Amino acid sequence: MPNLKKVIPLFLFLLIHGYADFKSDLAARYARGLNAILFFTSEDIISSGHYTFDALDGSLDSYFFPFSYPFKSDCDDYNYYLNGSVGFSNYKEDNINLNRGAIDSLKLRTYAFKIGGGTRFNTSTNTDIKLGAAYIYSRVDGSYKTSQPLNLNNVNDKAIHTIFNSIQNHHTFEVSSSFGYHPVINDFKPYTRIGIRHFTTKADDSFANIKNIQSSISQLKVGLITPPVTSLFGLPLRLEPYASSIFLSGDLDNALNLNKFYVVGTTFRFGSYPLTCWVEDVASLKRDSIDWLKEVTFDINLVKGDNFDGFNIGLGVKF
Repeated sequence: MPNLKKVIPLFLFLLIHGYADFKSDLAARYARGLNAILFFTSEDIISSGHYTFDALDGSLDSYFFPFSYPFKSDCDDYNYYLNGSVGFSNYKEDNINLNRGAIDSLKLRTYAFKIGGGTRFNTSTNTDIKLGAAYIYSRVDGSYKTSQPLNLNNVNDKAIHTIFNSIQNHHTFEVSSSFGYHPVINDFKPYTRIGIRHFTTKADDSFANIKNIQSSISQLKVGLITPPVTSLFGLPLRLEPYASSIFLSGDLDNALNLNKFYVVGTTFRFGSYPLTCWVEDVASLKRDSIDWLKEVTFDINLVKGDNFDGFNIGLGVKF
């Protein structure tokens, strides 16, 4: 007969260890969705759109509205700027098999806003360096869909409910730097910008193994801003075709199984200084000046990477 004093502690160790591994797997799935969501709050990259992650059998629909405001400076050598975004997103991961006898799915709905700013240093007539920082707040509402109802008396099902069917608040801090080259050639403005961003997210304390999410994003972008090609409603329209290479590292790469992707698109820039519009004045139309709104942008692009693709249609404003 085996020694129960030795067998029982061993059984408890295996049981607890197995539960810890199960909960760790749940937290890892949650972290994947959280990483995907937080990545797309950065309006400088691809903003709103629909994206699929083939390796994860997941998809993301994001709707973010970016804004920016450059402050006037008495010195030509530098100026300060404010930027940010606000919006929401839906992340879905299908075909989740947690050995419950059912194929389930996870949905994460997120509301987020970003506020940040920095300094732009004009190192020469055609070059500049930008240094910035930002704070991102996100509220994630999780929903686990299963054909087999969760039994909260079961430790594994209770862990699923605790992690996936929850509302969590997360705080992300971003620091960034970039170098730009932007000459003017016959009223055309070609440019190249190289930049890097580092993100640190403080996740909810109940998920100890994903308490801190750290990632870096490097970007090489080339483009061209044309002189006005036409006008709509009295507003000049400039075109900005561009292409970008994006490289991911840290927890983003590990969670999404994605280390690089490419973006090709065009931005339509409406407006000038000052921007004008038509407003109705009782019996007649008159033209008013909106000095505080400098530019409205409409962006469309395609995104492609290993096991990842999507498209973006975005609207933004510059004050």
